[in-house]
Amino acid sequence: MTKFLKKCFWFLTVIVAVNILYLLVLFCFSPSFKKIYEISNFRRENFDLIVLGNSMALDGIDAEYLSSKGLSTYNLAVAGDHVSTSLLLLEDYLKKNNKPKMVVVGLSSAIGRSYLNPVAYVNPEVEFFYHPSLFSNISTPPLLNFQWLAVDLVKILISKDHRNAKIVKGQWQTQKVIPDQSSYKNGVVKSIDYRDQYLQKIVEICSNQRIRLVLIELPGANSNRNSLPFEYLVKLNDKSTHKVYNLNNYEVSSRMLNSSSDWLAIDHLNQNGGRKITVYILDHILKSELNTPLMSEKKTK
Repeated sequence: MTKFLKKCFWFLTVIVAVNILYLLVLFCFSPSFKKIYEISNFRRENFDLIVLGNSMALDGIDAEYLSSKGLSTYNLAVAGDHVSTSLLLLEDYLKKNNKPKMVVVGLSSAIGRSYLNPVAYVNPEVEFFYHPSLFSNISTPPLLNFQWLAVDLVKILISKDHRNAKIVKGQWQTQKVIPDQSSYKNGVVKSIDYRDQYLQKIVEICSNQRIRLVLIELPGANSNRNSLPFEYLVKLNDKSTHKVYNLNNYEVSSRMLNSSSDWLAIDHLNQNGGRKITVYILDHILKSELNTPLMSEKKTK
């Protein structure tokens, strides 16, 4: 019996040690893991603009460029995010930091309804740092909970492109190029449903705190773009309306992006493509928004 207990003890010790070692490796070598740790520890930050969204916003919105133009920015977007996680990140940021002048939500309808999925799902990395739980770490140890990050670590080990990739002010920057060889399909435009309770809550928080909220549909591959106008009003969950800027319009995005040089994967921009759309966002959206009074400001005049 004593030998059995000793074997169990050493087995558990090895399991715990391996998981702790895996976490240390992630802290040292996984840019996304380190980013979420860092933003969970933000205190008294004073950014003018924060970005929310999933991997399309993570790759596509260049916070470094916006900051260089006098609009201090951090990209809080996280790969695999659902809008409910963006809400969590926004609420936590506002509790611990100075409120920004503007929040940009990078929408990803080009790739379907993953971000605005009616069924909310959690991001394991965000949950690990924002809702730490000993029970969760025991029931789903890091080796299982973050197993896909092991694949990323292997890519970093064997791929120069991945080793040279970096996160700058929250944006994933890589020079890797995989051309978009798809073709635009000018068919019937599918309606996009923005009546999401979590998006509604983001709208309400920004309205109550007098933070300007900008919703931007980010560009996908040629085959996933649409013919909706550059600006249109959408109906939200409470039946109110909000403007959406549509960079996924085929004509608009085609003027900005080069199919041969601006993509790192299907529907995901590399550093060059991200810089191009960020320049366009600043010149054609943010400057106009910053010079337009909020509804609450209009009412007081």
